[in-house]
Amino acid sequence: MLCVGGRSGAIDAYRQLVEQSGGRFLHHDGGLEESLHRIDGVLAAADLVICQAGCISHNAYWRVKEQCKRTGKRCLFVRNAGVSSFGRMISAARAEEN
Repeated sequence: MLCVGGRSGAIDAYRQLVEQSGGRFLHHDGGLEESLHRIDGVLAAADLVICQAGCISHNAYWRVKEQCKRTGKRCLFVRNAGVSSFGRMISAARAEEN
């Protein structure tokens, strides 16, 4: 599962939620400090993308959206970067898989 964006201080909490649900956590900060070009590789490796739209650059938002649409990869967009919102997204995604 790839998390794009989010609060830098909450990355460990996001990781813990993903791993507790049985997933493998990948992260990209959405072009704020990390290179936007690196996002293609982590997008390719992910089975699900949670994009915290309020915490990434506009270019990253459109790149994620376009790449997911083109590859048919599931992408969930979240406005709130809180840990509880992220957890609810993971729960909803896992429930839909079953």
